[in-house]
Amino acid sequence: MSITPAKVGIIGCGTISAAYLKNSKQFTAFDVVAVADTRLEAAKARADEFDVPKALGVEEILADPEVELIINLTPHRVHGKVGLAVLEAGKHVYNEKPLAVMRDDARALIDTAARKGLRVGGAPDTFFGGAWQTARKVIDDGLIGDPVGAFINLHARATPRPRPQDDGYLSFYLTDFLEYGGGWAFDRGPYYLNATINLIGPIRRVTGSARATWKEREHGGQLRQVNAPSHVAGLLDFADGAVAQFLMTADVYGTGLPHIEIYGSTGSLRCIDPNNFGGQLYLRKADSPELVPVENQFGYNGNSRGVGVADMVTAIRCGRPHRASGEMAYHVVDTITAIHEASAENRHITLQSTCQRPAPLPLGLADWTIDD
Repeated sequence: MSITPAKVGIIGCGTISAAYLKNSKQFTAFDVVAVADTRLEAAKARADEFDVPKALGVEEILADPEVELIINLTPHRVHGKVGLAVLEAGKHVYNEKPLAVMRDDARALIDTAARKGLRVGGAPDTFFGGAWQTARKVIDDGLIGDPVGAFINLHARATPRPRPQDDGYLSFYLTDFLEYGGGWAFDRGPYYLNATINLIGPIRRVTGSARATWKEREHGGQLRQVNAPSHVAGLLDFADGAVAQFLMTADVYGTGLPHIEIYGSTGSLRCIDPNNFGGQLYLRKADSPELVPVENQFGYNGNSRGVGVADMVTAIRCGRPHRASGEMAYHVVDTITAIHEASAENRHITLQSTCQRPAPLPLGLADWTIDD
């Protein structure tokens, strides 16, 4: 189906904008016509690098009548504020993860969009990837029976006094992730939760515990105070009855544990790192102890970041729900927040939010996305 491409803008010209801008050249559903940043020189550099027609300030892009939808790539702590400004300017918004740091800010985005007849979308969109759509088909086809449980795990290599000469990713963590909303639960948790919601649906109730293992961590030759939990463990009761263990930590050494496993009544499915679109899945049936490779049946196995935007634009044009929905992104923020609250309050928390399980992709490649 052919649609009129949407005119899209980007606010936030940091590292992640390069991936969106590179991939946007291969999508037919939208064209990036403007980029903006509080640092105009950064916007101009990205515009020159990727041949974008306009480099603007933030207020300018919000006022630009050509721009229909804005991809919000600003820092975590201002996702809610910037996203709300986009909606108030009469434009659809697609926020990088998390949708917002604070639950109330995320809820305000959903409510404002509904009031103004606009759409909110939220990264990550890795669950569109070939591995995840194949996993979805395995479960939907009943190859593991009814989902009973899940294991959801992220751990990062850690040292109690990491220094700048340690690996760059840990240094990045120390630079930006010391505050609430920046730790692994909010930064990587959405990948894991979006993937699992895609596979077995929304979450009903949570409990958990959270801690900051080290009160200070060294960066740039100085000790900096850690103001957010860096080791978060939760239990998730899904609406369909499945129960999942959830661990997001920057405080342990490598464990060798799988990233995500789905346990069913007749088998188990071992999945990939949900930060990726493609990779090898393994199925273990009840009558055999062996892990058997699962053949990938879908496309989008390379870096297809931005596919959620393409689907959102197509959904707007066609009047159907988009898969990387604001409701799912809000449900994820609500879940992570509730785990922190459960730890602080020593109780289970029944979530007030829910969302639709995203519709699976059809076999093959849609015409609005890249063929890798």
